[in-house]
Amino acid sequence: MAHILGDELTMRRWAWRLVPPAVALVVGLGASGCSIGADAADDAADDSADGRWAVRSADDQDLTPPGERKPSPVMTGQTLTGENLELSSLRGRIVVVNFWASWCPPCQAETPALVMLAGRYPQVAFVGVNEKESATVAQGFVRHNEVAYPNIIDRDGTLAARWPGVPGLPTTFVLDARGRIATRVVGGVTAESLGGLLDRLAVER
Repeated sequence: MAHILGDELTMRRWAWRLVPPAVALVVGLGASGCSIGADAADDAADDSADGRWAVRSADDQDLTPPGERKPSPVMTGQTLTGENLELSSLRGRIVVVNFWASWCPPCQAETPALVMLAGRYPQVAFVGVNEKESATVAQGFVRHNEVAYPNIIDRDGTLAARWPGVPGLPTTFVLDARGRIATRVVGGVTAESLGGLLDRLAVER
């Protein structure tokens, strides 16, 4: 089984490398994230129109002032280990919610940083949300990258649709200890960029 999973993930990666140059150029223009649908992109455009969710690089990301933060959506789902996870159960801790898929190159690139930060910040709860893939594929990716934090399966995209703007993958939300959305990052994060946001958010407490 492990061999089959490894072959499947390898084929996905090679499929990306074999994209024709003309197509690759178009994809490269949006390299900060992988599209997951026009409707989501339209929603994100509406959200960013008033400046609340202006898309920046993770290094330039701002925290929303505490008085302007909105509560995170209610989210409950089954993890890859078969347990039910309610986001509200993590109240009292800073939470990182990362929407991802194994076929998405920026998701692949940012995963080692997320794994490292989850170990560096044990007081912060990390939750992954896998988009529109089978549990088998998601489990293979998690095992390969030694991801220890819980990951919820969002097979039909209904969980992502509840959040204020998931225009593509990866998209990461950082919640404060009161369960409010402190910031959103569209595109891949780095250890430095996300670590800086977590440090700044921790000071508020």
